[in-house]
Amino acid sequence: MQSDNNTNAAAIHLLEALILDNPDLERLELLLAQFNIFEALNAVRVELRHSDFLAYLLNPGQNHGLGDSFVRLFLQKAVVNGTSSQIRPLDLEIWDLSQLVVQRERQGIDILLLDEENKLVVAIENKIDTGEHDDQLLRYKNYIQQQYPGWRSIYFYLTPEGSPPSHEEYIPVSYDLVARLVERLVTSRSSTLGPDVRTLLDHYAQMLRRHIVTDNEIAKLCRSIYRKHQHALDLIYEYRIDTQTNIQQILEDLIRSDQDLILEHSSKTYLEFCPTAWELPLLKQGLGWTSSGRMLLFEWVNRENRLALSLVLGPGPLETRQRLFEFASSTPPLKPSFKALGKNFNTIYQKNFLTAHTYEADDLDALEAEITKKWEHFRKHELPQLIELFSSQAWLKES
Repeated sequence: MQSDNNTNAAAIHLLEALILDNPDLERLELLLAQFNIFEALNAVRVELRHSDFLAYLLNPGQNHGLGDSFVRLFLQKAVVNGTSSQIRPLDLEIWDLSQLVVQRERQGIDILLLDEENKLVVAIENKIDTGEHDDQLLRYKNYIQQQYPGWRSIYFYLTPEGSPPSHEEYIPVSYDLVARLVERLVTSRSSTLGPDVRTLLDHYAQMLRRHIVTDNEIAKLCRSIYRKHQHALDLIYEYRIDTQTNIQQILEDLIRSDQDLILEHSSKTYLEFCPTAWELPLLKQGLGWTSSGRMLLFEWVNRENRLALSLVLGPGPLETRQRLFEFASSTPPLKPSFKALGKNFNTIYQKNFLTAHTYEADDLDALEAEITKKWEHFRKHELPQLIELFSSQAWLKES
């Protein structure tokens, strides 16, 4: 008991040191307390929204009042990082870019700039929290060369830190450049920009400095606070309530509120339950999986960016497992993930509830609403069918 008291006292001391007389923390709270429209819209780390807004700024024909100023500056500054001889900053100073066309997601390319008059095509691959996949940079380059033979072509790889791309012809560009250009235009054209556009640009640059650009005041404050109060912050992180934990609680509540379902086990990543109709002797002879012996269970798989519901056949007597597997293999909508019976586990049915795209908004209320909507449909239309399929098997009711 005395040891527990000492541990609690030490933890309280760490937390008090963190919150009392901490100017760095006070400055950080002040910066984060400033309203920002991009934060309010949960668009901070949503790659699609960044690409949308950049396409808006790069488009001379949009109503931002910048004309071709932003696209000209962006191209001039960005090409300096590359070795391509197809275009020079001086060319961009002379050319009229007012007729330049901006396209989004053409053949998967995040932002595509097309200038018919100057025979210029520019591809921008935008990455916030993701990396390259499936040789996409090479595929985009090949597509552009096929579609625009004889045109000057430039390829940019835009990331928070200006990370090097896998393809040598892509020029690395950092979000620090984007932030600096936006801030420069707000200052140099403050008298001609509309107040709403000026505010929008201010908020965008501010958001980039807060969350995307790594060498900023907020990042430095966070590092300073962590160095001084590492143990207290690690303790807070240990007891944090994250999205997975919140979703675990939502799932538990759904199961516990249904008298026809039994919660078998619940953890942050896996949650198993069983219909009361399956409380049959042959289905409770499982070995090495559940304390109850249940061997046919629904299982939620709750990842950081995915939520799926599976029906799992666990370890147990081989004869019972084989008959269940053969039944599932020949009975829609059951569909085993493998053609042969596994040694311990087989997934024989699966349904996705949340995908990575659903998590982009980072809104727990929206996630809960989506889970509830899909669960209600599943509970009313699909689950009764699945329960009946196994309940109707007379051999399962044999003692």
